[in-house]
Amino acid sequence: MKRIHLLFLTITVLTGYSCTKSATNQPTDKSVNAPSIHFKTTSLNLTSYTTSPSINLNGAHDITISGEAITGGTVPAISLSNCYNVHITQNALTNSTDVGIYLYHCYNITIDYNYIANVSTGVYVDHPTAGGTVVNNNQMLNMQGPAPRGQFVQFNTVIGTGNQIEYNKCENISGQSSTQEGVNLYMSNGTASSPIEVIGNWIRGGGPGNASGGIQLGDTGGSYESASGNILVNPGQMGLSVSGGDHISFTNNTIFSAAQSFTNVGIVVWGQAGYAVTNATVSGNQVNFTNSANVENDQWIGPGTSTPAGWSSNILGASINASVLPAVIISASASRTPIPIPSVAVTAAPSPQSAPIVMSGQSNVTISNMTIIGGSVPCIKLTNCTNVYITACNLENSTDVGIELDNCSNVTIEKNNIFNVAAGIIANNCPNGGINIFTNQMQNMQGPAHSGAFVQFANVNGSNNNISYNKLQNILGQSNPVNAIDIVNSNGTSGSPITLAANWVKGGGPNNSGGGIVLGHNGGSFQVASSNILVDPGQFGLAITGGSNISFTGNTVYAKTQSFTNVGIYVWGQSGIAVTNSVVSGNQVNFSNSSNVENDNWLAAGEATPTGWSSNTWGANINESVLPASIVSF
Repeated sequence: MKRIHLLFLTITVLTGYSCTKSATNQPTDKSVNAPSIHFKTTSLNLTSYTTSPSINLNGAHDITISGEAITGGTVPAISLSNCYNVHITQNALTNSTDVGIYLYHCYNITIDYNYIANVSTGVYVDHPTAGGTVVNNNQMLNMQGPAPRGQFVQFNTVIGTGNQIEYNKCENISGQSSTQEGVNLYMSNGTASSPIEVIGNWIRGGGPGNASGGIQLGDTGGSYESASGNILVNPGQMGLSVSGGDHISFTNNTIFSAAQSFTNVGIVVWGQAGYAVTNATVSGNQVNFTNSANVENDQWIGPGTSTPAGWSSNILGASINASVLPAVIISASASRTPIPIPSVAVTAAPSPQSAPIVMSGQSNVTISNMTIIGGSVPCIKLTNCTNVYITACNLENSTDVGIELDNCSNVTIEKNNIFNVAAGIIANNCPNGGINIFTNQMQNMQGPAHSGAFVQFANVNGSNNNISYNKLQNILGQSNPVNAIDIVNSNGTSGSPITLAANWVKGGGPNNSGGGIVLGHNGGSFQVASSNILVDPGQFGLAITGGSNISFTGNTVYAKTQSFTNVGIYVWGQSGIAVTNSVVSGNQVNFSNSSNVENDNWLAAGEATPTGWSSNTWGANINESVLPASIVSF
C-alpha cells in the first residue's frame, strides 16, 4: 500500500536546437481524489524505501509523498493533476517509458531529494495554473527520451513567481541514455522580481542526438529566466542556449566539452522560429567547447540577433577540463537508500521576535522564520550539534556573531538575512564536514571578532563544506570588516574540496590589511573558489596565504582607487607556511591601488607561479557594473 505522509511543513511554499516540446502528457483520468486532511507532524529522516505502485492523484493538496520506491513501467512514477501544496521528497522513481514526475495544472509543488533514473524525462511540469514549482537537490540518471522527452527537467508554459531548478546532480552515461537538453524552459515566464531560476546544477553527459545539450532558455519565447553557477561537462550538441524571449540571462556558468560526433558549440544565442531575443545577458561564463571537427567552438550569435549584455566578459578557451565536476556525482546508494536531507525535523511556528538561541548536543533540528536581535551574544550558537537546518531567519544587531557553530556537522544555513553583527557565520573546529552556507544575504559586518567576516571557517575539515550563492555587502562608513570570506587552517578533500562558488561580495575597508576572499590562511588544503564576483572588496581582492591545492578560477575582481586599496590577487605564503600546488586561472581583474595605479596581481618573492597564471585577464574591461548597485534586499 502506498504511503502518503502528511507533514506540517516549515518550508515556505513559494507562491535549430530543439523540436516542439509543447505536447502534453496528461494521463487519462484514473486518478484518486485525495481527501482534505489536516497536516500532522512526521519525521523525514528516512533510512529505507517502501515499494509502491505508481501514484496518480487529482485535486490533492497539503500532502507529502515520501519514502516510495516506484517502478513506472509505461506510466509516470508520480502523476499529479490539479494539485497544490504538495511536497515530493526522498523517493526512488525509476524505469518508465514515461516520465518520472508529471505535473499538470499544479502549483506550489516542491520536489527535492529524490533519485530519478531510466525514465523518459525526470520532471515534466506542464501548464501550471500559478507559480511555486521548486525542483531542487535531486539526483537524476540516464534520461531515455525519445523526443520531445529526454530532459532532466522541463518547464512547459510555467508562469508566475517562485519557480526554481537548483542544485540538482544530473548525469547521462553514453550508451545508456538518449537526451534532449538537460534543462529546458519552454514558453515560460517568470517575473522581473522573481525570474525562473536555474542555479547551481551539475549536468554531465548528453547526446547522441543533434538536438541535445545542456540548458536551453527562451525556447519558443518566454521571459525573465536566469541560469547561473551551473557546471556542465560534455552536455551534448551545445552547452547553453538562448533561443528567444525577453530578459533571459546566463551568468557565471562553467561549460566544458571534449570533441564527440555530435558536439557543436558552447554558448548559442539565436532567436529561433521567429522568436526574437531581447534584453539578454550572457556574462562571466567560462567555456571550453570542442566541436565534432575537433575545433574549439565556444560561442555563436545567430544572424540578426543582438549581442547580449556582458558578452565580452565571458572567458573563452578557459583553462578547464572534465575535472570541473567530480568523478562521481550520483550517489551509488541513492537507488537503495533515501538521499539525506538537511531539515530532518520540524519546529513549531516561532513568535515574530525570538531570544538568542543556544543549543548543545542537539540533532535533527530546524530553525526557521525567526527574527533574533543578538545584543551582546550570538543570535544563534550551536555546540556539538548535527543535522541542523537554519533558514528564513533575520539575525541582526549583535556585538557578537550572527551564527556560531562549534564542533558541529551536517549544518545547512540558507536564505537568511544577517546584518549589523560583528561577523556573519562562523564555523569553528568542525572536523566532520557538511557545513553548507547557501543563498544568504548579509550586510555591514562590524568586527573586530572573527575578522569581521561574512563567513569564516576555522579548522573546518572533511567533505561537503560549501559557501555558495551568497550576497554580501559592506557599506563604507557603516561597517568595519577585515576579510569578507576567510578560510583558516581548514581542509577539504581531493574529491570534495571546500568550495566557494558564485558569491557576490561588494564593499570593504577601511582596514589596510583586509579584503575579499582569503584561502589557505594559516595553511589548509583542497580549497576552491570559482565564479565569485567582487567589487571594491578592500585592500585586496583574492589571496592565497598558504596551504596545498588551493585554487581561484574564473572569478571577477574590480576595485576603484580608495585610500586603502592595494592589489587584486596575491599569492604569498605567510608565517612560514608554504603555498604548494596552487591554481590561479581564468580570473578577470581590474584593480586600482591607492596611488591610482592599476595593480592586478602580485607573487611574493620565492613563490612558485600558480598553474594557469597566464590565463588570467589582467586589466579586464570591467567596472563596478559587474554587480548591481545594491545586491541585498531586506
